[in-house]
Amino acid sequence: MDAKKYIIAGFLILTLLAVTVLSIFGGNHMQSKKALNTFSKLIESGNLDKLSLTIYYTSPFILTRQPLSVDDLIGFSDVKKGVIKGSDLEEHINLLNHMVNADLISVKNKSYLDARIYYVFETEEEGKIFDVAIGVSDSKSIIFNGVKVKGNDIFYDVIIPFLPEDAVKELEVYLVR
Repeated sequence: MDAKKYIIAGFLILTLLAVTVLSIFGGNHMQSKKALNTFSKLIESGNLDKLSLTIYYTSPFILTRQPLSVDDLIGFSDVKKGVIKGSDLEEHINLLNHMVNADLISVKNKSYLDARIYYVFETEEEGKIFDVAIGVSDSKSIIFNGVKVKGNDIFYDVIIPFLPEDAVKELEVYLVR
């Protein structure tokens, strides 16, 4: 009888440990994949009318006293903001599809983010679907839905059609190519 209690207790502890490890190491990455799946379904439906893209950006050459967090960037005096509605996004559906198919590879390095580009895809009903932050301190990675992932030019390319030419030239420093 005592052996059964120890086996059951051991099994429960092992299960609890496995759930904890999976939630620590896989949770954020799973949420990022879920966000892309939600976005993919929205694109496949072809109904982008309720989708919007908000872009915040500033020059990577502006010196600041400290690295800019996403909140700092949004409130920064030199930030530029653009809001793109679904009808304008439909013209660039190929770029959106490429972004959906991008591999999200987690990065574990401990560098800070000095945010210079931040954008959010959202709908009226669901709110934020996902966001991307790109910074000058670590151009080889980005922050996707709060998770640091390996940089991929598609996360930059998707906003190029909506930026002025001078901003595109300045922000090319973020290309991984």
